[in-house]
Amino acid sequence: MTLQQPQVGDLQLRIIQANEQHAEQVTSLLVNAAEWMESQGIEQWKKEMFTSELIHSYFVEREVFLLYVDDRPAAMFTLQSGDPDYWQHLDDDRYLYLHRLTVHQDFRSLGLGAILIQWATNYALTSGKKGLRLDCMAHLPTLNRFYQSQDFRYMGTHDVKGRLASLYEKLPPAEDHQIRLEYFLEKDFDQLLEWSGDAKFLQQWSGIGWEYPLDTSDLEAHIEGANHPMFSDQLIYIVVDRITNHKVGHVALSRIDRTNRSARISKLLVGDPEARGKGYGRQILNELLRIGFDTLGMHRITLGVYDYNVSAIKLYESCGFSKEGLMRDSSWLDGQYYSVYEMSILEDEWRALQSRSTL
Repeated sequence: MTLQQPQVGDLQLRIIQANEQHAEQVTSLLVNAAEWMESQGIEQWKKEMFTSELIHSYFVEREVFLLYVDDRPAAMFTLQSGDPDYWQHLDDDRYLYLHRLTVHQDFRSLGLGAILIQWATNYALTSGKKGLRLDCMAHLPTLNRFYQSQDFRYMGTHDVKGRLASLYEKLPPAEDHQIRLEYFLEKDFDQLLEWSGDAKFLQQWSGIGWEYPLDTSDLEAHIEGANHPMFSDQLIYIVVDRITNHKVGHVALSRIDRTNRSARISKLLVGDPEARGKGYGRQILNELLRIGFDTLGMHRITLGVYDYNVSAIKLYESCGFSKEGLMRDSSWLDGQYYSVYEMSILEDEWRALQSRSTL
């Protein structure tokens, strides 16, 4: 199979399928990555793990690819059909599974990781597969954010020999105004502060948890302990338009209660004024419900909405939420009380909606 070789400026890039003759180059790249991880205190790879026996098994069980920059080995990855160890009951050999994506430290500024992911995606589709899947250690939010930024959506987290791996599947090509969710991190603070608005608008989208004006300390507390899908009580996302890569909103799945299988959608905001009225809010809700019900196994998901926010109430009801009650005069702002509707959706209600939408 021949695929077009990638390009970065004037550099000569070349991807080949490697064999046993390239074992030394493959080992060198993996050891280089492991040494960097150890220097950064990242618990993921140890250089001792890359024995000759392990490297040999890659060539037997997988396809191994090397990327050269000006004839220097700069990066590598492997592909395999099916991955029962990591994906367990979700394993599907109609996909290719990406492992050991590695870029040498000397070439990290070139964006080779994203280039290899796109090349591997095209390779999977050209091979007749449905798409590309991969896993990432759940305790590394920055690395998870990288894969999310490459249009991978979260599919679940599995325990693999005592290590928790989050699973990702590449989305199909984007259409206008389609979104993806990426973990909300410190680098997103300035954007959310810019969107936060005046006192009433801040209250409308964030509830009573924050006071005007929103500041960095509020956001530092917001993300503390967040974004571990198996342990955190909230997953917080920045919302990104997949075509433009512009940030358009923010949302959290909070109050995650794994015993009673309940969670709450909170701080939902389409922040960019130019992005409003284009269907982003509905997509955000649907994707968060998919994560809550399908990947986290929730039974009940709730939210609150001010009674004056008629358009939001209509949106929530169209997505399957039902009003449970009105908390009268529950919020005080600028000399006036405001009432809040409590709304919820149950897993069977959501699944029935999904079944009807696919008919």
